[in-house]
Amino acid sequence: MRNSRLATSPTTPAAPAVPWLPLLRPSAAQHSLVPASSGAQYARVVSEVGADAAQWAVEVGLEVAERVAAEIPGHIAEGGLDVLRMGTESTTIQLLLLLSGAEVEGPATSEALGGIPDFVRRRVSLDELLRGIQLGHSVIAGAFLAECARLGDPEQRHEQMRTLSQRMFAFFDAFSTQMAASYREEEARWVKSDAASRLAVVEDLLRGHDQPLAVVSRRLRYDLARSHVALVVWSSARTLDADQTALHEAARDLVRHSGAEQSLVLAVNLGMVWAWATPRSTPEEFVDRLASMTLPADTHAVIGGTGRGLAGFRASHDDALAAFGLRSSSTSTTSVTPYRDLDLISLLLADRDRAIRFARAELGPLAATDPTAADLRRTVAAYLDLGGSPQAAAQRLSVSRNTVTYRVRRAEELLGQPLTERRQHLQAALAILAETESLG
Repeated sequence: MRNSRLATSPTTPAAPAVPWLPLLRPSAAQHSLVPASSGAQYARVVSEVGADAAQWAVEVGLEVAERVAAEIPGHIAEGGLDVLRMGTESTTIQLLLLLSGAEVEGPATSEALGGIPDFVRRRVSLDELLRGIQLGHSVIAGAFLAECARLGDPEQRHEQMRTLSQRMFAFFDAFSTQMAASYREEEARWVKSDAASRLAVVEDLLRGHDQPLAVVSRRLRYDLARSHVALVVWSSARTLDADQTALHEAARDLVRHSGAEQSLVLAVNLGMVWAWATPRSTPEEFVDRLASMTLPADTHAVIGGTGRGLAGFRASHDDALAAFGLRSSSTSTTSVTPYRDLDLISLLLADRDRAIRFARAELGPLAATDPTAADLRRTVAAYLDLGGSPQAAAQRLSVSRNTVTYRVRRAEELLGQPLTERRQHLQAALAILAETESLG
C-alpha cells in the first residue's frame, strides 16, 4: 500500500536522495549516444541534474535493453532493440528524476506503458514481462549503487546506499505493480476483441459458409485441415452468476490435460464455452481420457465424435450440441459425457413428441408413471441389455435374482407378449422413457 500513490499520482517534490547525482558522467564511448526516450523527458532531466547525468541515464538504459534482449528474447519487439530501449531508458531517467527530488507522474512512463499492447499481441506472458522488468531493475540498481560507491562521501556512503536502496525498491515495486495492472487490462481488452472476432469466423463456418481453409486457420490460429473433437462446456449456473473466466479456464485445462496437439476455446455466452481439439493419440484414447476427467463443481462437458477437415469440424460440433441438449436438462451428475454414450437416444429423440408417443404405444401399461412400473422398466432394460441374464441384471440393480425373475414375468404379462418379441422396439421405447424421465 505504501506505493499506491507513487503508481497512480504525481510524487510530492522531495529532497534529493543523494547529493552527487549531478556528478554522474557517461563513459567516453557513449557520450554522444542519441537518446531514445521523449525529448520532453530528456530536456527535463537535463534541467534537473545536468546534461552529463542525463547522458549517463541514456547509457544505463541502453545497457538494460541489451541485457534484457540477450537473456529474455521475448522482450524484443518487431522494431528491434530501439523499441525496447525507449522503455528502459525512460524508466532510468524517471528514477533519476525521482531521486533528484523532482515530481514525476508515477513510475511507469508512457514509453514503458506503450510497449504493453505489443507484449499482449505477441503473447509474451505476464511472467515473462515481469522477469524482464526484474532483470532491468537489477541492472539499474546496480548502476546507481556502483556510482554511490564511486562518488559518495565515504563517511556517508553507508547511509546513502541505504537511502538509495529504499527509494529504488519503492520505485521498482510500484513500477512492477503498474505495469502488471496495465498488462492485465490490455490482455482483457485484447482477448475480448480477439475472441469476438474468432467466434464470428467460427459461427460463419458453422452456418455452412465455406472459406479458404489456410486463411481461416490462420485467423483462428487452429488448423482446420486436421482431425477434430468438439466439446461444449457449461456451468449449471447459466446466468450472470456463472464465472465465465473460471469456465473458460476449465475448458482450456480439460483439452490441455487431455494431450491435445492444438485447441480452440471460445466463450459463446453466459455459462457456455465451445471448444475443439486435435487428438495427439488415437481418437478413442483421446475421448476416453477426456471422459475420465473431473471438472470443477457445477461444470459439465460433452464431447462430439471425431471428424476431419471442415466437415469434421462441423459434424463433431453438431454431435456435441446434440449431447448438450440432452445432458444440460438432465439430472445426470457426470462431469464429462461423450456423444457415443448418447448417440442412439439423441437420434431417437430427434422428434421428441413422436418418440414419446411411440414409446407409450409400445410399452402400454408398462409406461405408467407409478413407482412399480418404473421399477419394472428399469429391470427389463437391464435384463435385455445384459443378454437376458437374471443374475447379471440382479447384480447391476442390487436386487435378488428372484426379484428380477418376478419383474420380468410381470412385465411380460403387462406387455401381453414375451420380451423377445419386438426386442429392438422394446429397448428403444425403454430408452426413450428413461431419458425423458431424467430430463423431467
